[in-house]
Amino acid sequence: MNITGNPIDFLWVFFAGVLVSFTPCIYPLLPITVAYVGASSANSRIKGFTLSLVYVTGISITYAVLGLAAAVTGAIFGQFSTLPVVRIVAGVVIILFGFTLWTGQYFNISIFKLPVFKKSGTYLSCFILGLTSGLVISPCTAPVLGSILVYVATKRNFIYGSLLLFSFAYGMGLLLILAGTFSSILANLPKSGKWMQAIRKTCAVILIIAGIYFTFSGAINLAYAQDIEVSKSVPDFTLSDLDGNRIMLSEFKHKKSVVLFFWTTWCPFCLRELLNLNQIYLDIALDDVEFLAINVQESKARVRQFLKRYNVDFKVLLDDNSSVAYSYGLIGVPTFILINKDAEIVFKGHFFPQDTYRRLLAE
Repeated sequence: MNITGNPIDFLWVFFAGVLVSFTPCIYPLLPITVAYVGASSANSRIKGFTLSLVYVTGISITYAVLGLAAAVTGAIFGQFSTLPVVRIVAGVVIILFGFTLWTGQYFNISIFKLPVFKKSGTYLSCFILGLTSGLVISPCTAPVLGSILVYVATKRNFIYGSLLLFSFAYGMGLLLILAGTFSSILANLPKSGKWMQAIRKTCAVILIIAGIYFTFSGAINLAYAQDIEVSKSVPDFTLSDLDGNRIMLSEFKHKKSVVLFFWTTWCPFCLRELLNLNQIYLDIALDDVEFLAINVQESKARVRQFLKRYNVDFKVLLDDNSSVAYSYGLIGVPTFILINKDAEIVFKGHFFPQDTYRRLLAE
């Protein structure tokens, strides 16, 4: 499994974790937590650092498991999670999370109690405390955490989802690690006040804007999908293959029928179709049909690396900015669009109609 997604995502969620650590329900608990974690560190900065790191690692593992669960859920739903309606629903959920953060009416996700240890400050006790406290003492994380989980579910990548939540937890624990290592930091930290409310509302605004983006993009994609179905028009395009050759769709008009196959490297259903099509490609080509596999919004290097494992015989084109996918109203991958010689769309769906494609293209 590859780590797909923009590396900047990890920086964003890390920064989100840092912001969340300054919210009213986390920041005031910092001295108490540091006192527990650093109870046996005495004046040793190294031990204070390691104990704090173990504690934050416990939180990070808990959140990584949540990220893995979200990614698994997305993979189980597969094609359904790529539908624009799902993006709209995800956007609405994120907006709701934003409003809960703005109003301070948090969801209660605490279903466990913090463990009590006879001896505080040990590595084991700090680790176990970290495993449980992420969901117990941090109700302010619920809106941000929930929004990240919704986003991870749309990505359907196990490693990516886990590491994203891992980064969020370490961002949230950065201040704790610093305070546990340098005890003087606590004395110099600003006291709780209205500034924390401003940070909380800033986080809320960011969530609401992100939710609006998800909802708006899903609505636009859905509108495109409806338009293309009604008009049956064929938007022309010019894309490059992996070798830099430019392919124009209109070149095949009145010469060949065309099969467009939209796919991505992270989609397991795309891989299944890719392998199946590679087996029957020669038969399709004999029917005077041009087959174009269009990768959506991934880099040439990633696609090339992916295809090294599979020897495909058909052309692979790169739609790196999704412009062609949007022009055809793509509502998920894999998507197949069959175009006859008269440049008319005769089929659009998430599977290749192997038994009927000849008849469809003859219409």
